[in-house]
Amino acid sequence: MSIEVLLSFKAAISPTDTDLYRAIEAVTARRFPGSTVMPAVTAGFTDSHFFRDLGIVAYGFSPAVIPGSDQGGVHGNNERISVQNVERGWRTMLDLLETIAVAPEQRPTSALGATPTAGGQH
Repeated sequence: MSIEVLLSFKAAISPTDTDLYRAIEAVTARRFPGSTVMPAVTAGFTDSHFFRDLGIVAYGFSPAVIPGSDQGGVHGNNERISVQNVERGWRTMLDLLETIAVAPEQRPTSALGATPTAGGQH
C-alpha cells in the first residue's frame, strides 16, 4: 500500500484582532441580539487558505439561522435554506460591507459599543 498526497495545505488561521472581525461582531450584535461570534473549526473545504497564504485575513462568516431540523440537510440530501434566511443573509452582508467601508476612526460608536452601519439599519 502506498499513500500519495494529492493536495495539502499548511494549517492557518486568521487573527480575531482585526477591523473586519470587530465589524462582524458589531453587525452580529445588531442583527442577532444576544448572540456571540466565536472562531470555530469546520469540517470540509474552504478557499480561505488561498487568501491566508497571501497574508489576507479570511473568515467563513455565514449570517444564517438554521433550525436544528434543517441542519442535517446542509450539504446533504434535500439541502435547503429558507427565503427568510437568504434575505437575512444578504441584508446582514450588506450591513457588514457598509460598516467596514467607513474608516475605523470615523465609525460612530453607540452606547452599547456596537458600530452602526454607514447607511443605517435595514
